[in-house]
Amino acid sequence: MKQKLKVIHIEHCSHSYFVSDNKNLDEVVKGSWGTQVGREVKRFYPNIEVECWFPEKIEKEKRVFNYLNMKMKIFPTTFSPMYALDFSLQMIRELKEEINNCKINNIKLIIHIHEYHNLHGLLIAGLFKRQKMIAQHHGGSWPLKHLKQTKKYLLFFPFFLIGQILEKIVLKNIECFFALSQEEITYLKKISPHSKVKFQTMGIEEEYFENINKKLARKKLKLPVNKKIFIFIGRINKEKGIKYLLDSMENSKNIDLKIIGYTQSIDYFKEYSRKLKLKNVEFLGGVFGKKKLLYLSAADALILPSSKEGAPVTIMEAFARNLPVITTNVGGIPLMVKDKKNSLIIKEKNSKDIIRAINQFIEKPIKNVKKYSEKYKWRNIIKDTIKEYEN
Repeated sequence: MKQKLKVIHIEHCSHSYFVSDNKNLDEVVKGSWGTQVGREVKRFYPNIEVECWFPEKIEKEKRVFNYLNMKMKIFPTTFSPMYALDFSLQMIRELKEEINNCKINNIKLIIHIHEYHNLHGLLIAGLFKRQKMIAQHHGGSWPLKHLKQTKKYLLFFPFFLIGQILEKIVLKNIECFFALSQEEITYLKKISPHSKVKFQTMGIEEEYFENINKKLARKKLKLPVNKKIFIFIGRINKEKGIKYLLDSMENSKNIDLKIIGYTQSIDYFKEYSRKLKLKNVEFLGGVFGKKKLLYLSAADALILPSSKEGAPVTIMEAFARNLPVITTNVGGIPLMVKDKKNSLIIKEKNSKDIIRAINQFIEKPIKNVKKYSEKYKWRNIIKDTIKEYEN
């Protein structure tokens, strides 16, 4: 009889940071990275038992509910000084009990950690070193790299140094890493030479591969048929290069730019756009579902001028809709794009280079990029994930 397999997806941060007027906590955790992977595992391999665990600063007691045949467990945090430093002692205790129960009942247990450059990930890797663990990168940085990127934390250098030393000791206990950039892969191979390290992203839904005619999409969205339309999709913040994108629009008045996304910084950039008197820029806020698919079908190209990225799902979605990309060479993007075949590469924090790429694209559009998206289908991502579970 084949041994039963159980997977626990563990997240590291309190999701109430993302609760808004339109979304309550349960809805946010249902859309989290761990839940998405768990959901797809359950869809393609229904016999695998899946649970998703979360630390949460606004909860006073443990709470459990079911979602798509998965058990969702939310644990109150022991402390939560800031985003990504959430820690739940109750979760750690229950994880220890779960490991023991699985051993007694001859159940093969996999702990699937979502992001490991944090307190939760490091403690789990250190405390349960005999347990089978997979750690999935979601764009985080190792402590000293993170400190270099955010110099406002220099006063806390000793804590970052301790974190770096801890990573060197405990990450060796993780058997397999899914990393999002070549830089991360190189780091992990150095710090944990006996672990398996591979480039693996999240996946995208089958609906992104459905064809929608550009003219029909523009008609449904009431957009001009003959105008060049570029879109940005993502969080509205400085790391995404929004300022430089808006600066470039002053000299790109022959195109329309649609900005899709929402964060607390959106009002700042809306005001900045007004100061520049940009008539060809529209902030659409959050756009989801069928309407998002229509914008991806209606556009001529996606622009993503980020200075920091993991492996953007937006790029996968664009390729699936046969939409070429203008983007920077950061994070995992170099492992996804092929310059002049499915994308144009621009310099970071450089509005002039954005203008150059836009003009180059208008003169010679990139076509037939859909073939680069097949490997990002959830079916293929989960097939690779299950191989690592079984190994």
